[in-house]
Amino acid sequence: MICTPKIDAASTNDNEGSHGLREGTETGQYEAGLGSEGKDMPTTSRWTGPLVKKLASVTLGLLAVAAIGVMIFGANHGASHDPERRIPDSPKPVRGNGTELLVRAYNVPDPSQTRRSQRSLAGTLQPRYQSPLGFRIGGKVIARHVETGDRVVQGQLLMQLDPEDSALQWEVAHSDWIAARSQLAQIEAEESRLRPLIQTGSASKSEYDIALAARDTARARLDAAERRMKLAENQKSYCELKADQDGLVTAVLGEIGQVVAAGQPVIQWMHGQELEAVVSVPESMQREVDSLNAEITFWSRPGVLLRGKLRELSPIANPQSRTYDARFQILDPPSDLALGMTATVHLLSADSSGIPIPMSAIADRDGQPSVWKIEPDGSVQSIPISIVRYETEFAIVRGNLYQGDSLVSAGVQRLDRSSKVRVWKDLQ
Repeated sequence: MICTPKIDAASTNDNEGSHGLREGTETGQYEAGLGSEGKDMPTTSRWTGPLVKKLASVTLGLLAVAAIGVMIFGANHGASHDPERRIPDSPKPVRGNGTELLVRAYNVPDPSQTRRSQRSLAGTLQPRYQSPLGFRIGGKVIARHVETGDRVVQGQLLMQLDPEDSALQWEVAHSDWIAARSQLAQIEAEESRLRPLIQTGSASKSEYDIALAARDTARARLDAAERRMKLAENQKSYCELKADQDGLVTAVLGEIGQVVAAGQPVIQWMHGQELEAVVSVPESMQREVDSLNAEITFWSRPGVLLRGKLRELSPIANPQSRTYDARFQILDPPSDLALGMTATVHLLSADSSGIPIPMSAIADRDGQPSVWKIEPDGSVQSIPISIVRYETEFAIVRGNLYQGDSLVSAGVQRLDRSSKVRVWKDLQ
């Protein structure tokens, strides 16, 4: 609608002739035309110029708004008849429209078999029986027949010492034994000759007693010589270091040419098949560690989980770490475990106080903790729970939860009672 400026009636009546209106070329204002008599319009017509300008601006704005409205109406009207040109609707909430939400699920374990980890202790894998081996005599190493990592059998030769000195000692002991035996034979012969002379009185009683004493002394010397010869023979055999039983060489501490003392370790070895995980137990767990069950894992064997049993707990704390050394025997260890591997002992105890569930599965509904139970048809049901305690990744809860129940463990903030879910594993 276009508004036309209203001209004051008084100014028109004062002019006898008809007056025309014309638009100013530069000022944009309307001016009154001159009458037939050449007189100017009255002063009242001067105020109509600014008013006409403002009305024209408003008119142009209204026309622009109307044009935009017509364009939008035409676009929507055309889109309603052309599906390809339809303006997409704004996203609707996923609740209640049949859309399946992807979630992760957690299955409730058997409450009677539920266990929780009390503490995980890192240590190393060690053999139960491990000892250093050394020669029983001193000498120079002349041969080494094993390397680190070799498995040995009972009686196998490991190292040898130079046997020259031991052989000489045995020869000396053997010579002493021969001399003692000869001396005894001579003294016994003399005693046998004096015995009949005593009966005839040709020899005195004192002479015969001296002969008997000499015989007994000679016999004692022969026994001592036999023992010295046996000792020298043993010393000679000690030049060879042999394995007492089957085992594994874990370290070689002596080399050829080295002069070692008696008892000095030259080989480190383990024997037997029993393996243990050696860990340090803090004093806060020293009293209860023997009542906990142990499971043992290995950093380099992610899929290996072994049962363990506490065999030894030191009664004295380590002066540096103030912890107690504990040795857990590994039950039924596999054959591919290597000594020194990093072993982690998980101390477990039966827990009947509640059911462990991931903390990400807990939702809050008006201040009441709850979980979403997944039904077979994909719908969800809110189950109220009570929190017993929080742990590192799990929470111990109580509620109407049973073994095998499937709970939403991720995405609980997007659910309500009308939601449909699909477990993420179904897409794998």
